Amino acid sequence: MTEPSDRRSLRKSLVYGGSVAAAAVALLLAYLLGAFEERGTIGSADVCPNVPDRQEAAKLLNSVLPQAATYRFTERKDLTPDRHFNSRCNADGGDDDLLITLSAQMGSDRPWQEWADREIPPNSGGDRTYFNAGAKGISNAEVAAIWVPCYANEKTSKRPWNMTVFARSYGALEASDKKARQTLITLATDFARKAHKDAKCDLPSKLPR
Repeated sequence: MTEPSDRRSLRKSLVYGGSVAAAAVALLLAYLLGAFEERGTIGSADVCPNVPDRQEAAKLLNSVLPQAATYRFTERKDLTPDRHFNSRCNADGGDDDLLITLSAQMGSDRPWQEWADREIPPNSGGDRTYFNAGAKGISNAEVAAIWVPCYANEKTSKRPWNMTVFARSYGALEASDKKARQTLITLATDFARKAHKDAKCDLPSKLPR
């Protein structure tokens, strides 16, 4: 028996309407997730002044940071050459979401295993591997950490002090694990060289040249 034409037309209309509604929902979700948002570009002048080779840093960050319409950098530092020394650069996305941090902060000298257990934050970057920098370099796809020798006799404690240097992303970078890991290592190593100099450390940094 032939299906009445008005019933066929109604079914086609419902199918078409459902498809249009689904497409509209998909477009709305894409808009809310930023699919149509123009990606901002980080220039060398945008990067914190305490970051060395700001042009190269901007190039690296443009290649791996999650998409945002704008990026904002904030510098915090205390360059007092003692246990209080710290240097930090935060990069935020357009909604003030913290994307990545470069930081150097002092800590009393101790075995690297103890340092790693206490100082490296939990993250979702996968297994840790080691790299040759400072007393120890440890990385995965979301953090590169370096334990850098600094003072033989810190002014107040008269004890050896090192600095913890991080390049830490807050969530996955837009790169393969291998590229993310290498980018973070490069950023951390460069930042460590400048921090070691700014802190007027008197111990060899053991950082690669």
